Amino acid sequence: MKLKNLMTAVVFGLSLGPVLAAADNNMGSMSGMDTKESAGPVQSRGVITMINTENRKVTLKHEPIPALNWPGMTMGFPVAPEVDLDALDKGDKVVFTLAPAGKGQQVTSIRKQ
Repeated sequence: MKLKNLMTAVVFGLSLGPVLAAADNNMGSMSGMDTKESAGPVQSRGVITMINTENRKVTLKHEPIPALNWPGMTMGFPVAPEVDLDALDKGDKVVFTLAPAGKGQQVTSIRKQ
């Protein structure tokens, strides 16, 4: 009986691996994260994981952004009105620019690599 319980626990523990990997460091709004103030725009690279044209938001899996003290992660950003979201697709590798907007950052330019 103890072996059966042990095996059940091991199988359950191993099944959590893909679930935790799928979380992919999604930081959402990053509330409570220690970030540097950015006086101006910063540029980074990433991959588009979601595009919401109706609400003008894009989710990016981006590289670390040292200027903002951000590790690489996946998060959503509002997109400036002048950015053409119709030219982009999920999975595109991109170079993008963030600029301060309200309490966060806004994508002010984005182009495919």
